[in-house]
Amino acid sequence: MSGEPWSDDDELLALLGRALRVAPGASREAPGAPREVVEAGKAAWAWRNIDAELAALTHDSVLDDELATVATRSERAPLRTMTFQSAELTIEVEVTDDALLGQFVPAQPGQVEVVVQQGGSTALTVDEVGFFVVRPIPSGPFRLHCRTAEGTSVVTDWTTL
Repeated sequence: MSGEPWSDDDELLALLGRALRVAPGASREAPGAPREVVEAGKAAWAWRNIDAELAALTHDSVLDDELATVATRSERAPLRTMTFQSAELTIEVEVTDDALLGQFVPAQPGQVEVVVQQGGSTALTVDEVGFFVVRPIPSGPFRLHCRTAEGTSVVTDWTTL
């Protein structure tokens, strides 16, 4: 042995074991991380989708309805539709009473992650014709992170229903 703890596997494992053991009477709970470490972790997490292209909202029937109401005083349509568009993928979404019905255009399988602004996300499978259902409808601001089986990654604008 050379005197370095990492030159002998058995000695290294014993040293790691001593480092990980909790002293008798000591708490087994980890101490809180320093504020700077938590902030750095949150900042790093925010960059996790940096490779995803932004799909901008190019159509929202609510905005069309508001313009039509001002111009003609007609009633609003009972169904809301939205279109998010990027260079590689279009995401069509219809809002019903209890779900968001979505489809990739061009039609292809993949995954959608519904990310809610106040925290949390739900992963969904997109079938071979590009169809997916989000149930229940997110109650606050959300965005869709869409990934096709071919590797396209697109994130929508934040949306509130």
